[in-house]
Amino acid sequence: MSLVQIEGSEDVLRAVQDIPELHLVRSSLEARTDYRYKVAAYASDQAVDAAVAQGAEVTVLLSSEGAAEHHARVSAEIGRGYAERGEV
Repeated sequence: MSLVQIEGSEDVLRAVQDIPELHLVRSSLEARTDYRYKVAAYASDQAVDAAVAQGAEVTVLLSSEGAAEHHARVSAEIGRGYAERGEV
């Protein structure tokens, strides 16, 4: 899953909320100018394509690959911390 930013009209945001594999972070919803809104979401590549097809402007903030790499780095760092404290 990628971390994305979706921007569009109220109608567009209503349409994209039903896309499978697209999970809106509702607490991030922000009103923009001209009756447009911006919201963060987690989305598969297929969901990104579907959102664009619905008229949304989608900006990928962290790609699926980048998110996986970040998760691996964080997990490794946590594991090292446990090992250094002898908790493993």
